[in-house]
Amino acid sequence: MSDLIKKQFLQWFVNHHYLKNRGARALLVHIQSSPHLLAKLRFTETIDPKRRTLIVASTQSDEIGFLYVNQGKKTEDVAKALDDIMTHPSNPIYLIVHFYGRDIHHTYRQLVETPVHKSYRQYKQNQKDEQETNAFLQYIDTENERSRLRAAIDKALDDRNHDEFARLSKELRQLQEKLAQ
Repeated sequence: MSDLIKKQFLQWFVNHHYLKNRGARALLVHIQSSPHLLAKLRFTETIDPKRRTLIVASTQSDEIGFLYVNQGKKTEDVAKALDDIMTHPSNPIYLIVHFYGRDIHHTYRQLVETPVHKSYRQYKQNQKDEQETNAFLQYIDTENERSRLRAAIDKALDDRNHDEFARLSKELRQLQEKLAQ
């Protein structure tokens, strides 16, 4: 999802919901105003103890107001979370937001990374990798064919076989013309 949509959602959330933890509001405002943090922000619905995860809840939610999980350690201290985010800005930040109506909120549903989103992104990356690999293999095949033809031309010249030399030279020119296109 684009950083602009993430920013707009965070602005909407902060402006339309009272949060259980005031410091969480300041943290979300800081994230939305920092492009490098927005780029690393991912919305999720599950806590993975190995990932940096922020959990923020509005007053309409039964969930805890603020929780920060990082490498199995949990804290409700917003300052510690902010310090870690500022210290390691290049690491991804996973955000879980609890508010009334989140299950039907269209923008939020788009932002949440589901296994389908991840597998689609992986599929697109695999397609790109396959294209690059095929282009590389095509290049290697062409270079091998060019080397084979040059060696055969040299042999034809050594053997003074003009017919073979003409045929192979024509083949090499066709290969080079094909590459020029």
